[in-house]
Amino acid sequence: GDENKAEQNKWLQLARDCFIEFLATGMFILAALSVPILGAAGTAAGIRTIGVSFGFGFTITILVAVASRFSGAHLNPAVTWGLFLAQRIGALRLLYIPCQMVGAITGAAILYGIVHDLDTTTYPEVPFLAVNRVMPGFSRGEALGYEIIFTCLLLTVVLAVTHGKAQFGRASMAPFHIGYAVFIAHMVMVPVDNCSINPARSFGPAVIANYWSDQWIFWVGPLTGATVAGLFNGVLWKLFHGKPVKPAKLLE
Repeated sequence: GDENKAEQNKWLQLARDCFIEFLATGMFILAALSVPILGAAGTAAGIRTIGVSFGFGFTITILVAVASRFSGAHLNPAVTWGLFLAQRIGALRLLYIPCQMVGAITGAAILYGIVHDLDTTTYPEVPFLAVNRVMPGFSRGEALGYEIIFTCLLLTVVLAVTHGKAQFGRASMAPFHIGYAVFIAHMVMVPVDNCSINPARSFGPAVIANYWSDQWIFWVGPLTGATVAGLFNGVLWKLFHGKPVKPAKLLE
């Protein structure tokens, strides 16, 4: 009957949304990582940081604007995890995470296919695919701390501007607010560890470049930051509304 058809449509929608997450995360990796590898190659450190920050911030803004009406445009396992802990999405939406990982690997593989034979003197990031790694002069603890803080900031922004009663302008502005958060994180963190705040962004190029040094930082840091933001959102909600967040349904 109509109930069965509605249930079937929900599963089809979930499958579609998982594919969107795969596709958009792959496009994010391909486009954004091209900036440090190609566009910012050979520039002074400060100019490189600004260029990379704009590249990542604008790429996220565009993809969130395009994909948000379908999957919500997470493009990041930490965002999916934080939204789940904040009870904004149901448990089955955690299926986004493997789709994001495969998308990131695919995007990195396509990028490698394009740049692998470039001269590494001119384009020194080609062998690394701009993989996240702790830069000289910084400790693992510092990199981990920055990843926690700025992923927490990103999730706080995402939770604020995607809420139904958001007071930060129209919903159409949400991609820009999220893009600004990504921009600021990269401005601070590119010199530290190339800025992750996204385990998929770290994992995809690491697989293709086969570079695994400090990879754990780019999982523990972002997921910890997302956990803090996701759980704190529930605490704030209860504080201001006097009742707990209404949990999302399994397929929401």
